[in-house]
Amino acid sequence: MDITDATIAEIEEELGGDGVWVDPGFARAHDISAADEARMEEAVASTEHAELKVVLVEVDSDDERFQGSFSSLTAWMQDTRGGDATYVGWEVWSEPHLTVVTYGQQPDPIYVASVADHEHPDDLVSQVVEVGELLDSGRAEEIWHEVPSDERYSWTADEGMQASEWAAVGGGVVLLVGAVVLARRALRRRRSAGFVLPTTVLHTVRAAEDRRLRQQAEAEVLALGEAIGLGEPSGSASSLAAWQQALDHYAAARSILSQAAAPADVVGALVLARHGESARAAAQQPEADAWEPPVRCWFNPLHEGPTTEVTWRDDAREVDVPACAACARDVRAGREPDDVLDFIEGERTVHYFRLDLGAWSRTGYGALDRDLLGALRAGTGARGRLSRRR
Repeated sequence: MDITDATIAEIEEELGGDGVWVDPGFARAHDISAADEARMEEAVASTEHAELKVVLVEVDSDDERFQGSFSSLTAWMQDTRGGDATYVGWEVWSEPHLTVVTYGQQPDPIYVASVADHEHPDDLVSQVVEVGELLDSGRAEEIWHEVPSDERYSWTADEGMQASEWAAVGGGVVLLVGAVVLARRALRRRRSAGFVLPTTVLHTVRAAEDRRLRQQAEAEVLALGEAIGLGEPSGSASSLAAWQQALDHYAAARSILSQAAAPADVVGALVLARHGESARAAAQQPEADAWEPPVRCWFNPLHEGPTTEVTWRDDAREVDVPACAACARDVRAGREPDDVLDFIEGERTVHYFRLDLGAWSRTGYGALDRDLLGALRAGTGARGRLSRRR
């Protein structure tokens, strides 16, 4: 729905009372009854987490202020409310899901929404109640790591799901961004000779690299948020537009990281954060030109620096793609670039662009379609994946 000033006033009034506001249209779409709402109100009232607020609404992607982002809506409200707060709501980046957003001196909510979804995969109201319990206990991370790895991203195991139906979070796939450059080169040489790295080694590399990449993404998203909070646009129309882009990219990256995101999504959050930083810097220039997202290297979107177009021939296809200097040099020499973004599927590594990872692979993380944010919004699919159990 479009969020008007009247809507915001209504939400803030409800949050000042029982702490729960549910959009009537959202309630109908997700079969949330008056009794369900009362149950959530009771959970908010009984939690030890003093500033817990529940706002269930699906923000339209064409909403002028919030452009489909629940995180942007909470940031707007929090600017007025101030202080500490934890919001539970509905976000649609990558795919629709429950999300938890915190402000002020609040515990990190990472894993909270994911554990709630795992415990109650078909019951949104129970998920909200579970969030309050997890925040009180502080055990979300401990519980998440007890979940078997093949269940952590359970939507990939739906019966009958085909690869073409995978959402932006590619399933059962773990990331190998190249734990160490020399190790990657050795792996490629051995793989070309038919060598298969032991599964235990792959998982060891995955765990270390996942942690490093997650930490890097969180640090860059946090830095972007702090820079936005301390700055302001220069005042021209183009700078105001760039500032809005910075806010939107920050909100999307933060929303992704609020979940126990799959590694493919963590890469996406990093790319979005870097686009957001580019937009923020442009917005603060006295005579800012219209901002456009930087062109990314198609072979690995985390490569920085200018790109040039090269022709990549792979199996039966030929495609013109942007590449960083190192990747372009390899391609022109007839070699596959050393540091292509890979994921591990089963016991083998697969280039990300050979997987169906939704907007990530379709756009090359923005290399082929620079409006990555627009591609994510367009690819959110159905209005929700939860069907409540009675």
